[in-house]
Amino acid sequence: MLRLFRLAMVAAAVLAALPARAQDLVAEIQSRGVFKVGMAESPPWQAPNPRTGQYEGFNVELAERVAKVMGVKLEIVPASWSTLVPGLSSKQYDAVFANLFATPPRALVVNFTDPYATYGFHVVVPANSPVKTLEQLNDPKVSFVGMSGTVEESYPKELFSKAQVRGMVTSDVAAWIGEVASGRADAAFLDPGTLRILKAKSPALERRLRVLNGEDKLLKPVGLAYAVRPEDTHMLNFLNTFIRDFVRNGDDVTLREKWFDAMAQR
Repeated sequence: MLRLFRLAMVAAAVLAALPARAQDLVAEIQSRGVFKVGMAESPPWQAPNPRTGQYEGFNVELAERVAKVMGVKLEIVPASWSTLVPGLSSKQYDAVFANLFATPPRALVVNFTDPYATYGFHVVVPANSPVKTLEQLNDPKVSFVGMSGTVEESYPKELFSKAQVRGMVTSDVAAWIGEVASGRADAAFLDPGTLRILKAKSPALERRLRVLNGEDKLLKPVGLAYAVRPEDTHMLNFLNTFIRDFVRNGDDVTLREKWFDAMAQR
């Protein structure tokens, strides 16, 4: 009897020394009845409606669909781009649902889902520019312009290191793209979605620009993905299955058209 008691004590000590099994996040969300997602403003992907203040957009609709599959309500937790990943790590929300660049450095901190879209950049120049190739832009006489603190400012420095790069403190795309259209700058990076909106809202401005690289030659292509904490593997697998089904059925294209068209019409 004493021997059995000692064996039981040893077994209990071994079990106590083992790390506690992490609670499954999917089960936790279904138990609480709420799926919390972190978002930073970036219309038309996700942003508050100017009239109602309620978040809407491509990723909001996707988050709502995910919540519906789990049978729970959706709660959006507003964040800034600088606090999105730290907020996830500190468990302020269950996942990041935004147009987040899935990059290797970020993957050291979070687990990225499969990409739901690919993001990249056109290079636009004045319509009457003599520049014919991207290689011609890597020249000290060439000036790029971009919004300060964004990839539109940092990517030209990275890819065209000999050129000059001027940052502008503005959130108005037309303001800094207008610098190119007017010839006060030689080139700028512009993503296809923003170019599409610019065409709809400012056709006169768009006609004064020329895209130097085609749709199939986007610079700095990167996947847009959602993020979860490294330990939440069931949640990651669930979201990946959801995204694959979403993309395979072509819903990604339909939904993107819907929200970019809505943004262009405002």
